[in-house]
Amino acid sequence: MALGCHEASKTAYGAADAAWNDTGSVPPPPPSSSLGVPPFSYQSIGVTRGRQNKGGGNSASPGASGSKNSKDLALSLAVAAARCVLLELPPALILEIFTHLDARELAVVSCVCTVFKRLSSDSHGWKDFYCERWGLPAPSSRGGAYLALPGKHWRELYMAREATSKAMMGRFTMDMLHGHTSGVRCVRILPAANLICSVGYDQTVRLWNMEEGLPVSCSRSLGDTLRAIAVDSNLLAVAGTESVVRLWHANPENPYLFDVAGNPAYPNTRGNETLLYGHTGPLTCLALDGSNIYSGGWDMSIKVWDRSRLKCTQTWRHRDWVWALVQQGRRVFSTAGSDVYTWDVETGKLLRLRTGVHSGQAYAVQGTRSGHIVFTGGEDGGVRMFDDRISKRRSALTDFSDDCNDGVKEAIASWTPHSSAVYSLAFEDPWLVTASGDGSLAMMDVRQIMKRAAGTGKHTSLVGASARWRRSGHYIVSKEGETAQRWLSGFHKSACTVDIGGDRVVSAGEEKTVRIWDFSQALEIERRVQASRSNQFEHRMRRKNVSSTVEQKGLS
Repeated sequence: MALGCHEASKTAYGAADAAWNDTGSVPPPPPSSSLGVPPFSYQSIGVTRGRQNKGGGNSASPGASGSKNSKDLALSLAVAAARCVLLELPPALILEIFTHLDARELAVVSCVCTVFKRLSSDSHGWKDFYCERWGLPAPSSRGGAYLALPGKHWRELYMAREATSKAMMGRFTMDMLHGHTSGVRCVRILPAANLICSVGYDQTVRLWNMEEGLPVSCSRSLGDTLRAIAVDSNLLAVAGTESVVRLWHANPENPYLFDVAGNPAYPNTRGNETLLYGHTGPLTCLALDGSNIYSGGWDMSIKVWDRSRLKCTQTWRHRDWVWALVQQGRRVFSTAGSDVYTWDVETGKLLRLRTGVHSGQAYAVQGTRSGHIVFTGGEDGGVRMFDDRISKRRSALTDFSDDCNDGVKEAIASWTPHSSAVYSLAFEDPWLVTASGDGSLAMMDVRQIMKRAAGTGKHTSLVGASARWRRSGHYIVSKEGETAQRWLSGFHKSACTVDIGGDRVVSAGEEKTVRIWDFSQALEIERRVQASRSNQFEHRMRRKNVSSTVEQKGLS
């Protein structure tokens, strides 16, 4: 099920949404007669009151049996009547009813009858489900797992993406990328361009081919420790200790988009590198959306830069060093000190401030695409989950007046998966991945928590729910049964950064290497394993049957 709220408006998809509209407009609903739905009558379902007895008289089975038969008959009549009355509704009204279902419920409804299957396959509903969870497929022809192909319905895209999500619990292959000469501070995946970007203490920006695991470009030494990356199909931004944001614009002539090495064979259309000045301290985090660049750092501020004019348009003040930020929907989430902030992208207004969400610094933040759910990771090794749709107990905080540490109380769920600080979070519905100073990565499926919260209608029922994890195996379920959890290990030193994209998880840290966990073959491997087990079972049964036949002949 989608984590976000289904009321996300289509405007959130941006101007690019027009490029992914279906080829034709939605045709007007056909008349009910064209759907082949007969008018409802008791005869149409083969049941009448007179058929309670074959002879037309009173029931020959007195007592409880007759009462039970009459109750069963009444129930059958009620179900059949409701079904047939619903089928007699205009198709447009049925479609409107279907819009109030989530993806799982809509898939179940499509199995009821051919009419429901035809109506529930409306691509616009499935498009909303898809974009709500993962956004529009990347508008690129360079590859990537989830490009919207001509003739492919949104329902098929949704189901394929769901299958890939399940593959994250399957088998994987791991690869290591060598090239950095010192620790790696940040990695990001750009699946549409088949790229991995990494920066670190060696003061270089490196680009890697994600499929082949090979380096494709490396910048010169930029003179400062690089701590943050933000990248999309049009822009690459990096920042570090020199309080400067460095930008490379994509060049379609370059097979790997960004000319970080300054290769004269692929001149960048706007110059090799663009610098943005304005911060007064080291930078720790970056984010991009279609209109803005966001940068935050130790000067206790986030600056918003217009992408087209490359000018600072807003400055958002915090009361401690800014450690992390992420843009989702119409909101930006940031952490500073032990607090988490929610900002409105358009107005720059502070919508919410939660204080003391962790014991110590809150180093990482992530959110769902709808902008309603917030995840934080901190120095205490814990992960917190908040729902911004829950009304605050206090009025909106418009200043930095002292407040009690109510952040932990507002969390709808919390975990303590690590024995050391959580330095980085990555989220792709439904998987939340953490990277910690203890050298491990933890994967959490957050759908069960959302399902339980929605089922009870009381978000506070999960407040304080926690799970101490055991390292006895790969798959661990919390004692509350709320989340499926998985460990990815391999680091002997601190894991500083993690990212997830499609069917891969990428992480790096103090060991100078970038590690890739590839789940792309997990479903195929599982199918082969199941086929092998089935063949082995059939072979054993044949041998057993042959042995039984031989024994019977011997006895005869």
